[in-house]
Amino acid sequence: MKPIFKPDVAIPALALAGVWFVAGSGSAMAADNQSNPNSYPFGEPSATSNFKVPPPPQSPTLVPTIATKTTTRLYGANPFQEAVSVTQHLWPAARKMNAPGEYNNVPDRPWGIVLVTPDNPLPAITATPLIHFPNDAPILYVRKDGIPEVTLNEIKRLGDTGMGRYYDIDAFVIGDAVNPEVEKQLKAIGVKYVPVQAPNAPELANKVDELYGSIQHPLDSVPTAGNASQNVMIGSMDAYQYVLPATHWVAHMAAGLLWVDKNAVPKPTIEALKRRDGHARMYLFGGPEQISDAVAKTLSRYGTVIRVTNNNEVAFNRTPTNDPVETAIAFAKMWDPAGQVGWSITGPGHGFTLVNIDDWQGAVASAPLSHLGFHAPLLMTSSAKQLSSANNGYLKSVAPTFSSTPAEGPYNMTYLIGDWKQLSWPLQAHVDYISEMHGRRVWNSNTGSRYSGSTH
Repeated sequence: MKPIFKPDVAIPALALAGVWFVAGSGSAMAADNQSNPNSYPFGEPSATSNFKVPPPPQSPTLVPTIATKTTTRLYGANPFQEAVSVTQHLWPAARKMNAPGEYNNVPDRPWGIVLVTPDNPLPAITATPLIHFPNDAPILYVRKDGIPEVTLNEIKRLGDTGMGRYYDIDAFVIGDAVNPEVEKQLKAIGVKYVPVQAPNAPELANKVDELYGSIQHPLDSVPTAGNASQNVMIGSMDAYQYVLPATHWVAHMAAGLLWVDKNAVPKPTIEALKRRDGHARMYLFGGPEQISDAVAKTLSRYGTVIRVTNNNEVAFNRTPTNDPVETAIAFAKMWDPAGQVGWSITGPGHGFTLVNIDDWQGAVASAPLSHLGFHAPLLMTSSAKQLSSANNGYLKSVAPTFSSTPAEGPYNMTYLIGDWKQLSWPLQAHVDYISEMHGRRVWNSNTGSRYSGSTH
């Protein structure tokens, strides 16, 4: 009997002296590459890329990104690069300043910028409410002794329009970013700026809260949500990683962000809450180990207190372990209808941002991804190489599925922030794999959901 199919490619049989040959390649590869044929069944590719992607001729400083079907890497080997990768992704800045609609929501270039330093998390986190409209001002990093070239070039490329509701100011300069060399460089290129400084984080937060409130809601200088709720995100200075997800929320919706100690409420925080005349709706990030019950009780004098944790008094017999990674997932799932707070993402059709928990600079810099585009809540991983079981389970549970055709959508997108040491390439590939659309009618489909899974 003749074979149904006969390949017309010669099969190599030569394997001599620890060297093997790939059919048609004519090049030898070390035998130890055969030790992992599951990775390279036809031989390992060359160690250099075959071609490079040039930036657009009109924007020569743009840096190409690495993307898959459901993930996008916003690469940065340091905080300065991470922040620039985010702003380059969100603001093409290709339209002229006088283009029709350029000063309307949502712009091609930002209305302003926020400058912070990457060496202290508390001031940088504190500055994030300034990102939201009507400022439209992303975070960029500078040094205590000047503006690095990558940031300076990005300020020039963005060419912000000026914040029309605040004297056409171009930049808020926060904390240690206010230094002679930074100010000199800003003046040299014509950037109008306002310095915002304070001796400590609670006082700085009070100043930022009043400043943003005076712009967003000048009636009483209190940040106010669309339903008139006066929401405040509360973080513990002793456990700042727990409040990192709030940086993305305040970039997404008008809200305050204030600080407490584990066992005390600083005076500037009380002053900011008093401006709300008892109407504050406070979201405490962390459990009693991060913000004590005594502090929660003190805060309740000024409004309503809600904890953001993975705890649920009905679901658990004992209080579960609480950590920043699981707190971020809990906030991505939660929804408080009274304050209209929480992402309410329990189904597909959404974006996410993933950072290494040790990269708070990347978490802060990526907050504008919740302000524009996919409006992506923050998730965190404590490992650069693999997801926690909680993150893995969550992303699988919200993976999109279809009943008739994948063309009906919806689709997910996860941004990964940082370099390959912060979040590895295999981790990115895994996120892509578990986030892809799949058919609900396949017999072994046991994860994923439909878009209706995210309804309130």
